[in-house]
Amino acid sequence: MNTHSLSEPESVILDALPGDDIPQPAEDVPIRADDRSLLGLAEMLLKAPAQLDAQTRDPTRQPELIPRLLILALISVGLFAAILVLLLRAAEREAVPGILAGWSDALSPALALGFAYPVGMVAATGICLPTFYFFGLLAGVRITVLQVTTHVLKGKAATAVFLLGLTPIYLAVTLGLLIFHAPPELLTAALTVGLALPFLAGLWGVQSIYVGFLGLADTLPPECRHQRTCFLRRLTVAWAAVYTAVTPVMIWSLYQNLAQRLG
Repeated sequence: MNTHSLSEPESVILDALPGDDIPQPAEDVPIRADDRSLLGLAEMLLKAPAQLDAQTRDPTRQPELIPRLLILALISVGLFAAILVLLLRAAEREAVPGILAGWSDALSPALALGFAYPVGMVAATGICLPTFYFFGLLAGVRITVLQVTTHVLKGKAATAVFLLGLTPIYLAVTLGLLIFHAPPELLTAALTVGLALPFLAGLWGVQSIYVGFLGLADTLPPECRHQRTCFLRRLTVAWAAVYTAVTPVMIWSLYQNLAQRLG
């Protein structure tokens, strides 16, 4: 009897096991994008929002990011507003939603609505910005006015990029209704959706602000971080609700005032 094989376990060569050939998951690789260009910023907003959040915390990058994010938001929202105005002018008068009081074939209502969307969204941001800064200080996070502005404009740019992605789909559907002479009721519903589409896309931007702002919880003292993070979460949700309510009111007020002045 071979007692040697019973007393000493045979060595197993682990390198020969086939399971080692399974590739291990690769680590996250930073997205290489030119964040100093508008297209690069849009790419980072879509592919690597956490990477952009890290840049918003860099004091040396904040003065550069603020104007680029603002320009990206204005161009995207302005392009959508121009397409929406063209669709409204192509529709019959009875198909125009009743909320656009005073809409006519004149140029003044079209110009008023085209300016009201981009200018109104930026104006609403400026009105709610001090409240957001105050909420951050109230929660105890270490934050500056420039950092708050960068975070909010990042959410604004995320909204605009998402809205721009929805625009071709909306344009194709509404243009098809116009070409095939859909009933006025159906076309009114489609145009109403177009008026509300920026606010629906705004949910994406609010989510971007929420995630980025909660990332600042690591600046809280460790002994009260959990409690303060819950408080910060509630304050951020409250600010998002206020901003969501202020934005449509601001756009509507601008449209009314501009239409009267241009008319």
